Amino acid sequence: MAAVPAVGATLKPNTDPAAAWRNPGAGQNDPRLYCLAHAILAPNPHNRQPWLVSLEGEDTIKFYFDTSRRLPATDPYDRQLAIGCGAFLEILSIAAAEIGYETQINLFPMGEPQPYLDDKPMAHIRFVKGGTKDPLYALITQRRSNKEAYDPKKPVRAEALQELLTMEPSDKLTLAGTLSGDAQCESLRQLTIQAYRREIETPVALKESIDLMRIGKAEIAKYRDGIDLDFPGIGAMQAMGLITREKMMTPGTTAYQQGLEQYDPLAKSASGYVWLISNSKDRFAELAAGRAYARLNLRATSLGIAMHPMSQALQEYAEMGTIKAETEKVVGLAPDKCLQMLARIGYGGKVSPSPRRGLAEHLRT
Repeated sequence: MAAVPAVGATLKPNTDPAAAWRNPGAGQNDPRLYCLAHAILAPNPHNRQPWLVSLEGEDTIKFYFDTSRRLPATDPYDRQLAIGCGAFLEILSIAAAEIGYETQINLFPMGEPQPYLDDKPMAHIRFVKGGTKDPLYALITQRRSNKEAYDPKKPVRAEALQELLTMEPSDKLTLAGTLSGDAQCESLRQLTIQAYRREIETPVALKESIDLMRIGKAEIAKYRDGIDLDFPGIGAMQAMGLITREKMMTPGTTAYQQGLEQYDPLAKSASGYVWLISNSKDRFAELAAGRAYARLNLRATSLGIAMHPMSQALQEYAEMGTIKAETEKVVGLAPDKCLQMLARIGYGGKVSPSPRRGLAEHLRT
């Protein structure tokens, strides 16, 4: 492999929140950097981008969870963040295959972290010549989490759902789904509405999300992570004090009420739901679920199907307990398994990519 280029010379930070999505890895001589530039486009909870890497020798990456990017209120055991790390590994591997490499991934070389993720390596990744090109590679920069309302006049058909749910045989995961009109779908629709409202009504969970909101273009460009909030006129509304974090946190205000009702039309417009169940509840299963979800999202992109994770109902904090149990019941979850991901599907319009901090921000020096 080529020598690792000097970070300062080739990986300058870019304040354009969409820059990472354009020609990722262009100009990189080190295959690892090329692939990492794709991996940082992976879906992840609250757009925390909790990934750190170091380049070792000429063919290896050490991959770490960034412990400064936890979600202690809504993801108290780091399960969802681990899923985001699995998605990172899958996109990395797809990109590697595209340029003639196979990734040999040794997970948790210093032991599985419990009950929380820690700062020890999550994986040692070795690049070796080989691999088979994956057609999903072409979809990496087109993939989105579409958080808009979907077209109610264009339902997802059963054949399209079946094609979406087609996955490589696995003894670790089950992928399933349901479409509008089915009792199971209507139950999940109501539960996802209830779960989002429960999160808003739980002050510590709401504050976590509001603290991670990037309101307006200036904040989005400054942080390039979190929950971006931008629409025509938002600057004027901020100037008039109509949108403030304090008002979003305060019941009875217009801003709070709008937040409370925000997911109602999204859930109601869903043409169906898909979910991932793992056969175990360990960290290996969480990473496997993340890898499977990344592929699911890419397959949806290839089919023109919009997808949006609505996993509030799966969160492990006390206030969500009843809704979580009911959601697990609706999907028929067995006691020894784990419902790892839940997402709505439909057909939606074109949306912008989520902000990314850029590769330089993920390299440990």
